[in-house]
Amino acid sequence: MTLNKRYKRNIKANLSFYISASVLTMVALLMFYLFYVAGTGINDYGNTFFDYNKVEDAVFTTYLEIPDEDIPVLEKDYNLLLEKEHFVNCDETDYTARIFTANEKVDLYELIDGRDITARDEIIISAGYAQNNGISIGDTLSLHAKDYTVVGLFLRPDYLYMLENLTDDYMNVSTFFLAYMDEAEFEECFGTGTLNYKVIYHDETAVEDFRLNIHDQFFMASYLSADDNVRISFVNEQADMFILSAWVMLVILPFITVALISILIGRKIKSEQKLIGTLSALGYKKSALMWHYSLFALIPGILGGCLTAIASLLLVQPFGEMGLADYEPMQATFHLPVSIAVAGILIPTLIYFVCAMLRVRKLLRKDTVELLNGNVGNTGKSHRMLSRRHMKVKYKMALRSFAGNPGRTFVIFLGIFLGAMIVAFGYIFIDSVNAVGSDAHAEFGTFQYEYVLNALHTGTPEDGEAMMVLPYEDSNAVRFSMLGLDADNTLWNLTTTDGERADLENGWYMSTLCAAIFDLEPGDTFTFRSISTLEEYTVTIDGVIKNGYQSYILSSRENMSKFTELDSKTYNAVLASHALDIDSREITELISDTTYENQMENLLTSMAGVIDALIIIGAVICIASLYATINMMISENRTNISMLKVLGYENRRINSMIINSNHLLLLPGIVTGIVAAYLIMVWYCVEFVEVERIMIPATMKPKSILLTTVITAACYFVSLFLLRGKVERTDMIESLKDNRE
Repeated sequence: MTLNKRYKRNIKANLSFYISASVLTMVALLMFYLFYVAGTGINDYGNTFFDYNKVEDAVFTTYLEIPDEDIPVLEKDYNLLLEKEHFVNCDETDYTARIFTANEKVDLYELIDGRDITARDEIIISAGYAQNNGISIGDTLSLHAKDYTVVGLFLRPDYLYMLENLTDDYMNVSTFFLAYMDEAEFEECFGTGTLNYKVIYHDETAVEDFRLNIHDQFFMASYLSADDNVRISFVNEQADMFILSAWVMLVILPFITVALISILIGRKIKSEQKLIGTLSALGYKKSALMWHYSLFALIPGILGGCLTAIASLLLVQPFGEMGLADYEPMQATFHLPVSIAVAGILIPTLIYFVCAMLRVRKLLRKDTVELLNGNVGNTGKSHRMLSRRHMKVKYKMALRSFAGNPGRTFVIFLGIFLGAMIVAFGYIFIDSVNAVGSDAHAEFGTFQYEYVLNALHTGTPEDGEAMMVLPYEDSNAVRFSMLGLDADNTLWNLTTTDGERADLENGWYMSTLCAAIFDLEPGDTFTFRSISTLEEYTVTIDGVIKNGYQSYILSSRENMSKFTELDSKTYNAVLASHALDIDSREITELISDTTYENQMENLLTSMAGVIDALIIIGAVICIASLYATINMMISENRTNISMLKVLGYENRRINSMIINSNHLLLLPGIVTGIVAAYLIMVWYCVEFVEVERIMIPATMKPKSILLTTVITAACYFVSLFLLRGKVERTDMIESLKDNRE
């Protein structure tokens, strides 16, 4: 009989181990595959869409209108494309429409359904709002007291991430949409509307000169580059975040899983030390034995990797589309690169192969007689532990099992830990996002409405409290807001992290989000510049105000006027404790006390599929890993099980003595898994603060702790239930024969 005839018999005898190890490998790698393809698919589509539809490099406004005849001159002098854009916000009872006239050079729209406008009573609208609200081609919408027929749905490059206001933290496709109508109809209804200028640069060295020239001639009021425009930059930023998350998952999940399976393979080989000793005594070379057992280790790697690649091919498009939940309905196609699929198969397979080879090599260094006796790795002490103590047999066996097999104890603990960590992370993410909605306004202040106006006013508003808001940037063009308030302001939160009230008349203060982005502390100096003149200023930060949702520096209106050269009584925003009667055409942005809560609810709704998938995958990993490890423990205890059967113990009691001893590991595994998930969430919140532009508070509610505990415990007991018959099928005669010398 040749050695190779063992392959079929061994696989058949250990089929459950190979299946569970393969499933474990597959599920762990699946998260890497799916997040990777989601990130690369979004990046590829976004870049192509931006190029084809001429996405802007910047948008700006001026106090003086640029004459039409000056635009070709500016384009030639500075090697760029420049275009005027007219739009108006039309507020209806249940929704707000931002209506544009069509551009010809910058930020072109792309129809994805229906046709373009051919009549004055027709409009096309943004696709996300239509899909979210069940609006179809041919439906009518009321705008400015007139009904219009929807004839098409479109995407636009500067609104792929549909923020109504740039300060919003999440998209709005429930009450806000974009629309185009006939140009003559637009002029008749709204006149010229609000005017923006869109620019695409062909020469980066001319950017600053162009900005300074625009300010000198037309007095630039605002400037926003595409890199700082969240509606544009979030597409690539979130795609990059998906890719980074994929690599993090490749390190955490597959690495831990591969380590766990490698340990199992090592113990599997150790359990066959008598056979290895016999084969060695019969003259088989060490290289042949190492190769033989290493080939067994290839099975879970190759099978798990191939199953993962097949599953990814089936799931890649639907999962990738889950990643599009934050955007307008982009028509992206997702695929798994061959190189990544091959790497997913080869990496764990190679690790398993090397682990098995090293394990056999280590065994073969031992004396053949010791291998034949099965004493390699046995200290001979654990079986005498507690021999003089009066204690129930099952407790003695449990403690001896833990002490005598620390490696086996560790992998069982690792299976519980891994499942609890993944499940807990899903619930921590939900709780943390919910905390944003419930805590945000408390950090803003006691106002219910913040009205940002599209013009400057002087003096004191008839109702509410005045505030000046202007955008600034640091030397790297990272934007923030400068706020000017009256010292006796009561509606804005002015409490510092030290518990003191900010002294606006004598100092400058910074929000915690701004401090985190620019890595500053009280006492540090902060240098920034005007977005219009590019003139630099420096202030000393006297304190930090707890606000992880807005990036700003803050002082009195009088101190702010020294930088803006505006009157110290100027304001362009009003804080109010109730709704004010302000013409919607005068409002640039409106933030209410429910804005963030609604945005976070929308975020959780869109992410529900990904979070549920994460929890399900965590449960599968927990069941598969525990099944594999406890299955191994039963195989290693065949002799004890046989002896207990000979002594007349019932299967139920044997199960209790052999399997249920692992109950002691359940609680520590769950607790450490929850702690690890919480620490990962803390890392995520800090690492992605610049991308998310929000400080998400890592939070886990008691209900989520309970659910994590229940799900992990259920997975644990499901594994035990699946293995219950293993004890019953153990042949006492053959197992006792294995103990003969």
